[in-house]
Amino acid sequence: MQVKHTPESESIGRERRVIGAILVAAGQSRRMGFDKIFRPLTTRSALELCLERLSAFPRIFEIVVVVARERREEAARLIAPLALPVPVEVVEGGAERQDSVESGLRVADPRSHFALVHDAARPFVTGELIEAIFQVAQREGAAACGNPSADTVKEVDEQGNVVATLDRRKVWNVQTPQIFRRELLLEAYRNLREKGKSVTDDAAAVEAIGHPVRLVSYSGFNGKMTRPEDWELARQLLLGKRAL
Repeated sequence: MQVKHTPESESIGRERRVIGAILVAAGQSRRMGFDKIFRPLTTRSALELCLERLSAFPRIFEIVVVVARERREEAARLIAPLALPVPVEVVEGGAERQDSVESGLRVADPRSHFALVHDAARPFVTGELIEAIFQVAQREGAAACGNPSADTVKEVDEQGNVVATLDRRKVWNVQTPQIFRRELLLEAYRNLREKGKSVTDDAAAVEAIGHPVRLVSYSGFNGKMTRPEDWELARQLLLGKRAL
C-alpha cells in the first residue's frame, strides 16, 4: 500500500539518497496496555515523529512502514496528510519482529544500497545519530547504535539464579537505528529463514552469517517506549516539561 510519493523526492540529490529505511511498527504493545506507536504523544504519535525525522535525513531514499494487519488502514490514514519528501509504503508485518523486517526488505526499492532498520518505539532518533551510523556502515557493511553497559550484568538460569557475572567492559546495550548493506541484510534473513532460527535484532541476523557488526556509541537520548512510564517520559520530554 503506497501512501505518498512526492515529486520533490525525485529531484533532491538522488545520488545522495542511498538508504532505504524500514520503520518497524508491528508490535503488539503487550507490556504497554495500549498502542504506543499510534496514540498521540502530544499532537503527533511516535509513528509520525519517526517518519518526520527519518524522511528529513538527506540520504534516505524511501521509507517502508511495517505494521500489524489490523493497523494498515489506520497507518495509511495517519501518514497520508504528512508532507514528507520521500515515498512511504505501508506493508503488513509478520508473527515475529524478524518476519516484519524481512517483509519490509522484500518490498524496499532495490536501488537503495543500504537498509536502515529502526523501531518506531524510539521517537527521538536524530539525523546526527543516523549519519554517525551510516559512516561506519559504509566502511564496515554493518553498524548499529549502542552504548557500553553502565550496570553490572549477570547471566541467570530459568529460576533467576545467577550463573555468571559478565565482564561489563565487554557488554553493550544495542539499540536502533541499525544500517547494513542491503544485500548483506537480505542474505542474513534468507539464512535465518532457511535454518529456522530466530533473533531479536537485525545485527544478530548479520552476525549469524559471520559478518562483523560495528557498534556506534551515542551520548544523546534514544530511549525506547516499552512500559507506560517510558511513554509518559517521552510525552513529558516532547512537551518540554522534563529535562534529561
